[in-house]
Amino acid sequence: MRRRPYHSPVQPILGIDFGTTNTSAAWFDAQGKLKVAPVTDKSAVLPSVVWFPSADLTKCLVGQAAKTQLIDDQKHTVFGAKRFLGRRFNSEYVSKHRERFAFDLVEGEDGYTSVLIYGQTIPLVDVAGVVVRDIVMRAARAAGHPFTHCVMTVPAHASVRQREAVRKAAESAGLTVAAMVNEPTAAALFYANLRSPKQTVLIFDLGGGTFDATVMRVENRVVKVLATGGDAFLGGGNFDELLAESFAQQLEDKQGVSVRSNRTVMQRLGLAAEFAKIQLSRVESLDVRIPVVAQKASGGFIDFQHKLTREEMENIVTPLVERCVGACDDVLQRAGLKPSDIDELVLVGGQTRMPMIRKRLAHFPRLSSEKDLNPELGVAVGAAILGRNLRRTRSSGLNDVVAMPMSVMLVGGRTVEIIPGNTPVPCTKSILLEGLPPWSAPVPLLLFESLDQTSVDREIIGTVHISEEWRTRKDVVPSLELSVGQDFALTARLVAPGGMQTQLQIVDQRR
Repeated sequence: MRRRPYHSPVQPILGIDFGTTNTSAAWFDAQGKLKVAPVTDKSAVLPSVVWFPSADLTKCLVGQAAKTQLIDDQKHTVFGAKRFLGRRFNSEYVSKHRERFAFDLVEGEDGYTSVLIYGQTIPLVDVAGVVVRDIVMRAARAAGHPFTHCVMTVPAHASVRQREAVRKAAESAGLTVAAMVNEPTAAALFYANLRSPKQTVLIFDLGGGTFDATVMRVENRVVKVLATGGDAFLGGGNFDELLAESFAQQLEDKQGVSVRSNRTVMQRLGLAAEFAKIQLSRVESLDVRIPVVAQKASGGFIDFQHKLTREEMENIVTPLVERCVGACDDVLQRAGLKPSDIDELVLVGGQTRMPMIRKRLAHFPRLSSEKDLNPELGVAVGAAILGRNLRRTRSSGLNDVVAMPMSVMLVGGRTVEIIPGNTPVPCTKSILLEGLPPWSAPVPLLLFESLDQTSVDREIIGTVHISEEWRTRKDVVPSLELSVGQDFALTARLVAPGGMQTQLQIVDQRR
């Protein structure tokens, strides 16, 4: 996981926000003016959707043109890929959520989640790479020159393997990743660039697939992360799922038809739920109608019709909103602050347009407005600002932290934390490896990330092997040392008194 030395490119560095729902890109041109990659005449966000119309996988459509196929060709239209990117197929998360999609998620050769298209197993990294490549092409066309370097954004709770997957997606699009930045940190860079304040801010980042809450101190356009948290399994997609579940329950109650096991029908309900949710941010009620959504046992077809009010929707999604608020409280407590200590709550992500969320967060002194901070473009612009800083001075202008603790599982199953959560990066931490068994074969030690050391769904980083020479010298007790770079690249080595040391390979292996 070591990186080659970074060399500043001649051309501007492209900031890319690869999102679960939408993707956007921004950069600063030679005159220092901010530019955003255009997608349509009225929009700068690209739906993160890919449609494969045939077995020739090189011929695919991306964005809105692909999104229109979510009804007609659900098996070959992939969306929400970021949720599964860098996740092992047999993980609890993938097992729980894969049946909600009409396309087929399968296990790839490397044990990670892939998608089955016309009988071919396609790694989700490649699907993500298609989306990244498309937004880069649009940016290059608008800029009049190619881009070779980029800054990629990732959720603050992204694991090492998820970050690696995002990096590989960018590299498959022909880019060198100059830096990776947590999405709320990128939003804070955008905020600092606008305000240039000396303030304490809480970034509330609710996107399509994840929720991050991060407390930061901003001074002279330098961002210092104080604490970060959130919910890696909560996003706008979960709001859609709850609404879709309520639609399915209505079909069962009123029509006597159960559709929950039908992935195609549930996806149609989910798309209708997403549309209704967006519209109800502007209006008080909406007639939801889905023609020919299911079939009765007698053979007749059923249309779904329901007048959905904003109040009814808010009652359905209240538990999700409360999870967001609870995560904010946890992060504030970790930072030793109260809501009154926050100068501004910065809202990022399309889901924050929901009036209920803004109403529920009214106990904060000030909420950012959409006029000041575009919820969907703020993260991409923050990444572009980081790219500009790197190109000018090779200084990022931020101090980030490790989101999840990193631990090692020793022989016998005992786990020991090495790097605590919210440790500023770059950082190096170590633990003594006492009592290693005297086997002749290398001793494997498992590295993982988790907020809960007892969780069965810990994010496994990989395995390091301790060779015999480190266990036969009675006068030497080695330490396992982990280092996290500014770009969150992880390295491991063994060290001992007297200067003895060796670099360890972190082997990624299937569970």
